[in-house]
Amino acid sequence: MTSTLGDNRSGAGTAQKVLGIIAGEGKLPAILANAARDKGYKVIVFALSEYAQDSVKNVADKVHLIALGQLGRNAELLRKEGVTEAVLIGKVPKLNLLRNITKFDWTAVKELTKLPNFNDDTIQFAVGDLMESRGIKVLTQTEFLRDLFPDVGVLTARHPTPEEYGDIHYGLTVAREIARLDIGQTVVVRDRMILAIEAIEGTDEAIKRAVGYARKPVVVVKVAKPNQDQRFDVPTVGLNTLESMKAREPGGVLAIEAKETMVVEQDEMVKYCNSNGMSMVAVQST
Repeated sequence: MTSTLGDNRSGAGTAQKVLGIIAGEGKLPAILANAARDKGYKVIVFALSEYAQDSVKNVADKVHLIALGQLGRNAELLRKEGVTEAVLIGKVPKLNLLRNITKFDWTAVKELTKLPNFNDDTIQFAVGDLMESRGIKVLTQTEFLRDLFPDVGVLTARHPTPEEYGDIHYGLTVAREIARLDIGQTVVVRDRMILAIEAIEGTDEAIKRAVGYARKPVVVVKVAKPNQDQRFDVPTVGLNTLESMKAREPGGVLAIEAKETMVVEQDEMVKYCNSNGMSMVAVQST
C-alpha cells in the first residue's frame, strides 16, 4: 500500500536527495521525517505497521506499508524508489519478529540462518549490512535529532534524594552489564534492590512489573550499550515511560545517560514529572 503527498520542497531542476525511513511505531518517525524534509530531503517512509503508516502519512512525500520479514522485496522497493540513504527509527517489538517468522521471504531466511543468535544487535547489524551491500547508506538518528539528546543535569523541579542517587549509581552498574550482554538497556531499582531487568518484553512492561512488586515509587535507569552504534536501537524514553512508573504515591526517578538517550516530548515529560513528584536526570555516561 502506498500513499503520496503533493508537496515537493526542492526547486525546479534541482536533484533532491532521497531518504528512506524504515519506521516502527511511536512518534519518532514523524519527527525525523519533518527534520529530514527541513534539511531538503525527499522523504519516503517504509512503515512496518498500519499504526506507523498512519503516524507519518501527513509528513512524508510517499509511504509504503511493508512486511517485517520481506527483506528481499523491501530492499528492491528501496532501490526502485531511488533511496541511497536510510534511517531506521521507531519501536519494533522483537515479539513481532517471532510471531511473523513463517512469513519471511527467502532473503530473510537466508540472512537469518547465518546469524549466531537473534539478539537485537545481531539482527540490526545484519539488516544494516544487507542495505549497505545494496548501495544504501544507513545514517544515524542523531544526524537529524541531535536536540533530543539532553546534556548532564536534572531536568525537573525535584532533584533525586541522596538515597535515590545511590539507587541510580547501583542501577547504572547493573544496566551497563546487561547492555553489554545485549539483554536489555533498562533496570528498575528500589533500596539497592533490582526489581526488574528489561528483556524481550521491552522497557515499559519491565517498569510496570517492578512497580507492581514495589507498590511504591521506583528508580528507573536506562543506558546505552557499550560502543553503541547509533544507527540502531538508540535508547529512547517518552511520556509512556513515565506513565509506566506511576505508583500509588508520588515520586520516582527516571535516570538516563546524557547525550546517549533520546528524550521524546521533553516538555510534556517534565510537566508530568513536576505534577507527580517525579525526577528526571541525565547522568554522565562514564
